[in-house]
Amino acid sequence: MSDVKRLPGDGCRHHINKRCLYDEHLNPGYAEGFRCRVLLRWEIAFDEFLERADAFNIEQDAVPDLWGRKFERMARQAFDCEKYEFAGGEAPACAQVYDGLCLLALPQCEGRCRHFFLVDED
Repeated sequence: MSDVKRLPGDGCRHHINKRCLYDEHLNPGYAEGFRCRVLLRWEIAFDEFLERADAFNIEQDAVPDLWGRKFERMARQAFDCEKYEFAGGEAPACAQVYDGLCLLALPQCEGRCRHFFLVDED
């Protein structure tokens, strides 16, 4: 007889911190509401920066340094996210960010479900 696996959550491939990644695994990046708002703002700021740099014909060699300074200022500012929880490490250093997603934006794991998929135990 095989081992009995505990359901749900920590044994499921779609489970992380009591949240369900099933919808994200199904269509990665489709639900913008799951994305970290801080990272989204930084991406938009970077795109706008590149457009302005192009419009002003800034030398390509100067772009990384200019962006680096702008990003340092942005990273020091308040993140404007009520869900932010400092975790240390790389920016945005939030305990609720996983692979660019805000874990608190994901649906809660409801328990046993038809999407349960055993984590590979290699």
